[in-house]
Amino acid sequence: MQHGTIDGSGTRPRVPTVAARARPLVPLLLAMLGGCAEMRQNMRNEFVSVRGAWFCGKAGCGEAQMQRSARGHREGELTVSHGKIANGCAVVFNAGKPPKSMKATVTDCKGKTQPVPDDKLKAPGSHGIAGQADSWVVLVSPKDYPELELGGGCKRWTVTTDATWDKGTWQQKAGLLNE
Repeated sequence: MQHGTIDGSGTRPRVPTVAARARPLVPLLLAMLGGCAEMRQNMRNEFVSVRGAWFCGKAGCGEAQMQRSARGHREGELTVSHGKIANGCAVVFNAGKPPKSMKATVTDCKGKTQPVPDDKLKAPGSHGIAGQADSWVVLVSPKDYPELELGGGCKRWTVTTDATWDKGTWQQKAGLLNE
């Protein structure tokens, strides 16, 4: 009598090791770890979200005269607000808690990018956008971004913020569609 065999051949059947059985789970576990890091950052309030875009009805209006865009659409995870970029606008971002640093860039539809001038990135309480005193504002006017294309076939700009805290960073984007 032979012990430990199924077919009587004297050899034991191959049983997958724990590591071999767990191998298909590795991508899932890595995705969960990445998600956990983002969740921890959210729990620490270290995030930035888009509140929307405010546009001037006529060129050169002040921040207090800007009106929130009521038109927009989504492109994947990007919220795109519609309005007249050429008249001037402001994109409003809310930070969960005050970041140590905040920078922003504007990118045209062809991928050209320019940094937002320091005086056009306004910290909470330093701008005139009504009802948004607790938010960061990026003021956007084509004259501040002469290297970017607007008009013709290029109607969309993207504003990207990069916020930094002691334990993490967050990048948030908002789209602007020129009408």
